[in-house]
Amino acid sequence: MSRFQRLLILSATYGEGHQQAAYAVRDALAELSPETEVKVVDYIKSIHPVLDSVVRYCYLKSVRFAPALYGWFYKGTSQIPPSSRLQRQLNSLGLDEMEATLNAFRPDVVLSTFPTPAGVVSHLKQKGRTSVPTAIAITDHAIHSQWIHPLTDMYYVGSEHVRRGLLARGIPSESVLVTGIPIRPAFRQTFDRAALREKYGLSPDIPVLLIMGGAYGVMGDLYHVCEQLFQWHHRIQVIIVTGRNRRLKTSLEELLPEAMNPVQVYGFVQEIWELMAVADLMLTKAGGLTISEALALQLPMLLYRPIPGQEVQNAKFLVRSGVAVLARQRREIFDHLYDLLIAHPEKRARMKERALGVRQLYAAERIAENLMELANRDRTRANYSYQ
Repeated sequence: MSRFQRLLILSATYGEGHQQAAYAVRDALAELSPETEVKVVDYIKSIHPVLDSVVRYCYLKSVRFAPALYGWFYKGTSQIPPSSRLQRQLNSLGLDEMEATLNAFRPDVVLSTFPTPAGVVSHLKQKGRTSVPTAIAITDHAIHSQWIHPLTDMYYVGSEHVRRGLLARGIPSESVLVTGIPIRPAFRQTFDRAALREKYGLSPDIPVLLIMGGAYGVMGDLYHVCEQLFQWHHRIQVIIVTGRNRRLKTSLEELLPEAMNPVQVYGFVQEIWELMAVADLMLTKAGGLTISEALALQLPMLLYRPIPGQEVQNAKFLVRSGVAVLARQRREIFDHLYDLLIAHPEKRARMKERALGVRQLYAAERIAENLMELANRDRTRANYSYQ
């Protein structure tokens, strides 16, 4: 008999991916085990709202205006040992608040979709202040020390590449499960593309380019890319999603009268799966969730200036898998657009076929099933060390 009563998911909102992964697992578990209560916590915001605002501001500014600096920090922290002073400080962030949350909610399992709270729970386990089963869902195709913590029961990873990286860092093979990165079930739908094109006022015969700037519209150089794209003389249709960047949306809308091709500009879109389903190619960064959603819908990708760090690793994975091409300079975007949308559409068809072998449609469900197994291992509730 299942005794999976409560699941605590620890996440963060630096970008949209970590939180969306948390919600995908929550919704999958609601289908598999409706009696389980799930609590999703935005960890940094919950323990220190001011710090959360500062960190988010610095993150967004660095990836937009100083990506090399962000990449330097990412690389510099990628292999720091658990015993280092920096790691010990990170693992102590909100330690008492975390223990209080565990004692109040009394979860059967704790899942982290963001690395910082995973380290904090690991620190509590090492101190003997809890023994709750813990799992981590890594939301990129990259290996980084911030995701690796002692006494973690299970790691859910997006690809065999990440699995091998964890094994090389000393994680036991039985503690690593290749599930894919969790996405919402809406991306598994079969769509009527003709009906969607009619819904969005798109011609059935002209290729559609979808441009995704991330949840906060921080894809580098996006305004100037669109400014040049609006004057491109080849016949395409363009859909631009600027996320929560209202200033960028307004700036692009001011350019619309000059556009030589049909262009639609959206802010944050809840049902983004429809726009992905209707598109022939997506120009984007390389965020872990966005690329997983695109793979689910077999949408070929043109990656532009991925952020140094995890996005560069994601881009390498996609290009190596044959489902994306990379543009490092603005002019390369238009070379790829001409090649894939105008001159050689058969290349897109091959990319779509390769996506079938890469995508993981049921990652959230596989994670939910394994969490149920963790909760039902032969443990007594007293062993969880709640006060």
